Amino acid sequence: MSNLFPTNRDLFFPQLFDQTFDSFFSKMNHPSADIVEKENCFEVKMDIPGMKKEDIHVTFNQNVLTVEANQRHEVENKDESSNFIHRERTSRSFRRQFAMNNVKSDAIECKYEDGVLNITLPKMKQETIENSHRIEIQ
Repeated sequence: MSNLFPTNRDLFFPQLFDQTFDSFFSKMNHPSADIVEKENCFEVKMDIPGMKKEDIHVTFNQNVLTVEANQRHEVENKDESSNFIHRERTSRSFRRQFAMNNVKSDAIECKYEDGVLNITLPKMKQETIENSHRIEIQ
């Protein structure tokens, strides 16, 4: 029945192009991330190929780890009179957030190498957690 009444998306983006379009952009909108909990820390590994270290921003605020990146690229081919024959601009960006409890925020380590971002978030000691969150009722 859906083939009888195509949507605007079907009219403008044929099936073959639609698959290529989705697969190309979806990976940058949500790059792959693995989070592993170990005894003393959490480890986050995120695949961000083709980005420069300067374009990636990592923050930890109110128990939320935020990884965001923004990259712009321009290509120009000009003739001698400076009239544009060909000009392209691309922009890639993403933002991922993860709630992480019991993290010792002043000891977080982050490294970007070969397109992979590695973040180590040390856990607070159990005694510190219990003492800092316990409120006696009177």
